[in-house]
Amino acid sequence: MLLHVIEKKRARMVYFAGRYGFTNKKTVSCSQELDKLMNMISISTFSKKRA
Repeated sequence: MLLHVIEKKRARMVYFAGRYGFTNKKTVSCSQELDKLMNMISISTFSKKRA
């Protein structure tokens, strides 16, 4: 489920970057949201490896 959300967010970010540029507020905001989602996966994976 989370991977699906990440893929949708990534596609949206690529769209914004192509349409508005890499430094546009929409692109940057979407990129930051994507970073948060990816960090969630990273933390989850790290926690599972420690257990």
